[in-house]
Amino acid sequence: MVHGTGGDELHQLDLNLQPNEASGLLTLENDALLETHGWEFAFWAVLDEGRVEDCVAVVGHERGTPINEGWQIERLNARLKNDPGKTEDAESVARYGGRVYVFGSHFGSKDGPLQPKRGFVARFRESDVEHVTGEAAVEMEISRKSFAIHRIVNDALKAGGPALVPLGQRSEEAFIGKTIERGEDKGKAWAGLVREGDYPINVEGAAFRAYGALLLGLRFPVSAEGLPILVELEGIERLFGPGDGLPRVMGFWVVDAVGRGGTMAGVRDLALSDNGDGEELHLVTGNIDSRDKGSVLLGDYQGGGRIWWQSAPAP
Repeated sequence: MVHGTGGDELHQLDLNLQPNEASGLLTLENDALLETHGWEFAFWAVLDEGRVEDCVAVVGHERGTPINEGWQIERLNARLKNDPGKTEDAESVARYGGRVYVFGSHFGSKDGPLQPKRGFVARFRESDVEHVTGEAAVEMEISRKSFAIHRIVNDALKAGGPALVPLGQRSEEAFIGKTIERGEDKGKAWAGLVREGDYPINVEGAAFRAYGALLLGLRFPVSAEGLPILVELEGIERLFGPGDGLPRVMGFWVVDAVGRGGTMAGVRDLALSDNGDGEELHLVTGNIDSRDKGSVLLGDYQGGGRIWWQSAPAP
């Protein structure tokens, strides 16, 4: 990860915690926790390999040390409030109402099918963490309602979402066809929630608006013009309540950001901040899948896109 100190100065920090790919960062806002560890500031980080309860960490900077020194990385010692089954591929982290939320990709492996273990949302109360590495530091609650987000987003896209890039034949077979077949052949409880004509959903960024609506940034699908898409949801907390309550899609944003010289790009991360005049959206876009891993998506879509930053007022 890279941390800036203002101006053009940047310092690089190696994340030496296995699995060691940070997929999301969020500023820590628990002053008592900062004091306990002697940090002047810190970030929640999520790692994308392994169960979510093992893949939340804190990157803290020791008070009184130069910015290029004094960094500490600790894994959060979380205990589960419930047993949702296996989870994997944490991709984004956001905060609302005093809780830190962690979102899975809701996607699959590079050649499919879609995987229910990646379709989770987890949360914990930030103020409950008194010491990151203390025994049972915090209770984590996990919702893994298989393909719930996939279904409500696809239904909303069909009902009135933006025009999408046509789904390539290989991608349709790998992610939709293989998932439908697996659900039917193995008699899965979620069979029927992935349907012909669906798009695979890949979540790579998340941020809450001031009034509680959630923005999810999609790495895929993209618009018909190759532009990144954000989904706005209300009621994400319903996933953790009793019964079958689900969030509701409020709408979609199409972002004019594909990078310099790019022709297609998805969301890689996003953040919302208050600039004094309202919310400001900060967005990183990039290629729709990793170029070095034999991706079926990139076999169908070769436009890709370069990673870059964009800031704009949130509507």
